[in-house]
Amino acid sequence: MDAKNTLIQHTIVGVFSLAIAAVFYFLFDIRWSTSFARVSFILLFLALIIGPVMKLKKPAEVSSPLAIPWSWRGELGIWFTLTALVHFIFVLLNRSFFKLIYVGGGGGALSNFIGLIALLLAIVLTFTSINKVIIFLGVESWKWLHGLTYVIFYLIAAHFIYYQFFSTYGEIGPDWFGYLASAMTIIILILQAIAFVMVIKKRKASSLENN
Repeated sequence: MDAKNTLIQHTIVGVFSLAIAAVFYFLFDIRWSTSFARVSFILLFLALIIGPVMKLKKPAEVSSPLAIPWSWRGELGIWFTLTALVHFIFVLLNRSFFKLIYVGGGGGALSNFIGLIALLLAIVLTFTSINKVIIFLGVESWKWLHGLTYVIFYLIAAHFIYYQFFSTYGEIGPDWFGYLASAMTIIILILQAIAFVMVIKKRKASSLENN
């Protein structure tokens, strides 16, 4: 996630997030808790594809700071946390906290517990995006800590995969978003792998030039 963010970008991402949640709720008849869960996943996906894509190819020139892709990661990350928190609150309105994460209660409870861990990690990363905290931690430590964003993504992927493909609660079987989210997860994996290979190639080329 990016440490710098602006009010304009926060407003744009915030309006986008609420608009997508409203579309899910009013047009697709998806309850609010699930709508915000899906919005949070989309936001995290958008935040994570920026890094690998920028490693593959950075734009030569930009006419406005708003046009710089990586400058949106902070806002996307923060609104991901906010929408995930709203999802959690909606869920708590219908179920008690301890029943929600009671691991002995079956796969659903374990999936909820995994989702809760992801949410707690996201909250930690959001608070560590404050400039004073970044200065206290140091840039390198901050970058290492925010590498956990990918851990959060895969925890959430495991959370939704259970409910989409293995849960018997409500309608059995995945809906269209289950397949879309699975494709998004695969895209992140592929982009990470490609970016990793590109970094290794660049380092080897740099090493050969220096020798």
